[in-house]
Amino acid sequence: MLFSELNFKKYIMDALEELGFVKATSVQEKVFKQLKSNNNIIVQSATGTGKTHAFLLPVFNRLDVDAKVVQAVIIAPTRELATQLFNVASQIGKFANIDIRLYIGGANREDEIRRLNNSQPQVVIGTIGRIHDLAITQNALKIYSAKDLVIDEADMVFEEKEIIEVDKVLGVIVDNPKFWLFSATLTKGLRNFINKYLSGTEEIILEEKELTKSSIEHIFIPCKAKQKENVLMELLKVIQPYLALIFVNTKEKVLELIKTLAANNIKVATLHGDLDDRTRRQTLKRIQDMQYQYIVASDIASRGIDLQGVSHVINFELPKDIEFYIHRTGRTARHDATGNAIALYDYDDEKYVEVLRTKGLNVKFKKIVNNELVPTKLPKPNGSKMMKEKKDAIHAKHPVPKKVKPGYKKKRMEKINKEIRKLERERIENIYRKKNKK
Repeated sequence: MLFSELNFKKYIMDALEELGFVKATSVQEKVFKQLKSNNNIIVQSATGTGKTHAFLLPVFNRLDVDAKVVQAVIIAPTRELATQLFNVASQIGKFANIDIRLYIGGANREDEIRRLNNSQPQVVIGTIGRIHDLAITQNALKIYSAKDLVIDEADMVFEEKEIIEVDKVLGVIVDNPKFWLFSATLTKGLRNFINKYLSGTEEIILEEKELTKSSIEHIFIPCKAKQKENVLMELLKVIQPYLALIFVNTKEKVLELIKTLAANNIKVATLHGDLDDRTRRQTLKRIQDMQYQYIVASDIASRGIDLQGVSHVINFELPKDIEFYIHRTGRTARHDATGNAIALYDYDDEKYVEVLRTKGLNVKFKKIVNNELVPTKLPKPNGSKMMKEKKDAIHAKHPVPKKVKPGYKKKRMEKINKEIRKLERERIENIYRKKNKK
């Protein structure tokens, strides 16, 4: 679908021309086919597929440029994502002098209230906490007139602590607005919201295999008896990235890993949840100015930060939640680029890989040989032949008699699975003991 085929307003077409956008992405095309529908739109799509413009363009096309009231509210889960949405929206809105305002934590609240007392924005972009404060607590932001409500990365917005604030914000809007929900995953909390608030919906759900872009190569490197830090240092000599995001699971591990990299004369930026606003903004600007080649990050960077030019995502530690693997690796291969997602594979990651493969990911195993990544065989699932024999023995220890009482089979499998889990834990602990001795 070409943008020239769509009946967007002239100022939107001018913005698209400036951007050099000619052809819609897959998710944009599917959304644009629903432009004439008054139904709510729910989109499940991978990150980096052009979903921002998939909702911004229709929302701007529905604006009454002459009406100086709030017409659209766009909610994001983090201030970084809200800021990015504001920047993208401003590029479109400048061609018609649309009044777009950003409301996030860290900004001067009193100045915002004074400005709101003088005039209202036409488009509101912000985090739910700040929008709730200005619209509900202060009654300064008049969102009751909004006819479009967008929630980006909706599964993060509908975490338990935000639900109450979301409820109150939606309760202020007088007419039923058109909802635009965009998310990489449809969680239970999000489904509950849809069932409670929305009727007449159009769901656009890309197939599971499309949840990660085909232009991303997923590589797992077995660490075997080597320390992960040593494998990482070998890897960095091999890949020579344009920009690499190295993910760990905690702030403590971020700080620990940057010390290791610094000791090897590697200059790195850091991103984690405890950075203050000023430091975080300065870090992001330095990254954009190409002052860093490597970034060590916790999951704050897996959602809502669109870093340009990420060629490699390295999972030093795999996230416990499979969904976050999708979000992390979605930081590379943005737009039409290709990317590499590399994970350091440990002994207890077998089931993790199995789940990724059920989601359609083509996981490849490679090892480092003579400063090159070369294919290697998939580590055998469930350990050695001896492990299989031990598991068979556990099953044999709990035979199924010819006549069984109700519920016996379930209880039998619970006992078997409990013993197998204990066996697996002992196997992994034994491996790590040997590894530490080496």
